[in-house]
Amino acid sequence: MFPKSCDELYQCRLYKKKFLGSSPRYFYIFLDKAVVNKESNRKRADRVFNVENTKRIVWKYTTEQPIKMKGIIFDNGNQPQEYFGDEDVLRELKKHISKLFFQAKVQEEYVAMQVIGQGNYALVLELQHLHSNQKFASKCIDKKKLQTIEQGMESVLNEIQIMRILSPHEQLINLIEVYEGDNNIYLIMDLAQGGSLYKEMKNKLTLYSRKEVQKIMYQILSGLQYIHSKGIMHRDLKPENILFKEKGNVNTLTIADFGLSVKVDSYPYLYPKCGTPGFVAPEVVNLIDKTSSYTTACDIFSAGVIFHILLLGEGLFIGNGHQEILRMNKQFQVDLGRNKYQQLDSDARDLLFKMILQDPDQRFTAYQCLNHVYFQNDVAPQLKLKIQDSPTKVSFDHYLDTYNSPDQKLMNKDSKKLSIVTRTPIYAPKASTPELPKQRSIMEELSPLSSFSLDQLCNETQKEDQLQFAITK
Repeated sequence: MFPKSCDELYQCRLYKKKFLGSSPRYFYIFLDKAVVNKESNRKRADRVFNVENTKRIVWKYTTEQPIKMKGIIFDNGNQPQEYFGDEDVLRELKKHISKLFFQAKVQEEYVAMQVIGQGNYALVLELQHLHSNQKFASKCIDKKKLQTIEQGMESVLNEIQIMRILSPHEQLINLIEVYEGDNNIYLIMDLAQGGSLYKEMKNKLTLYSRKEVQKIMYQILSGLQYIHSKGIMHRDLKPENILFKEKGNVNTLTIADFGLSVKVDSYPYLYPKCGTPGFVAPEVVNLIDKTSSYTTACDIFSAGVIFHILLLGEGLFIGNGHQEILRMNKQFQVDLGRNKYQQLDSDARDLLFKMILQDPDQRFTAYQCLNHVYFQNDVAPQLKLKIQDSPTKVSFDHYLDTYNSPDQKLMNKDSKKLSIVTRTPIYAPKASTPELPKQRSIMEELSPLSSFSLDQLCNETQKEDQLQFAITK
């Protein structure tokens, strides 16, 4: 049976080579499949390619300069299906199916510019597209290291599935396409060049103005409303995972890192107790029955903690070390009657309190938050304190440093014992961003005609630089 035409994303005509000549094939692309017909009609589907029956796709290129696309192979492990066409048609086809399937030969499309960060089993690279010169970020995941992590591959496949569902959206870091090499998986994503909200808050000398806080929170909540509308929970919302597309431009915020995201109705969840102490919702950190469910309200709580930091310059839970923060988080040890909350204007205070309610059933939804009077009242005064002169400055810096940089001894413990909340040590010591060795020579080797691949690049860089960087899980 042919899918509904209203769900169709793209259609084109390619050719199948025969012993003598060629014959046309009509492609119809949908969100979850590619249908190929011998005739230009929609009465039936002659051949269907989807993620279940297709191992990966391989793009074919010319050998002469300038290099051009000339075909596509659907590798199903048994009898690969090869089709040919004009480059313009193939490029447009690639735009519509590159998120759906794993692809081979990433080096044919991208050149590595620099390493942005390094995590427990992945590098984050800045790539440049060879044909458009556009820059992207790539999460380069080591498949061997994944095997040493409990449910590691399942986690990566879940992240890809979640990002495929959510992309594209203006307030999110979008998945562009996915490649798989012999040693690594590559998630090609939007590149946010402005850094994280966490870094901005650390470097800022004064609290954000009311209008800036409004813009930041409105974008975060808009992103959450969209994520939640798809039946998905982020589960690790924090300032490090809020990125600026442009440095210092509060109008360009995006939500990043969907490594812990899950569908609300997919319980028992993958890593049911997860998140970051100080930001994780009470119903998650206190979860007893790991087969039970919770709701998107957990993200509203985390967003509320970010709102709290933006308004007051300090976290909701202030403790000496992440274990104390975790304890306060579990017990919801917060005194909402303190004088600092009374200094906030009534609109900001009301919205904040409704976002951080201990009872998830009473917490506001993203839609309710966006329609709160706080976002409609531009003239109400905000608490205006210079952070360096404020009594909260010391606790603010201590809070950010503490939850991001624990005692080194904690890092040497087994990851399962590190925290009942986190599935891996995400509190890695801060480190400078590693650089590519012999940068210029490597750029030359990463030409489309070279056998040198990004698989090799990742392996060599990981051997030379063992720094831990809390970018990925």
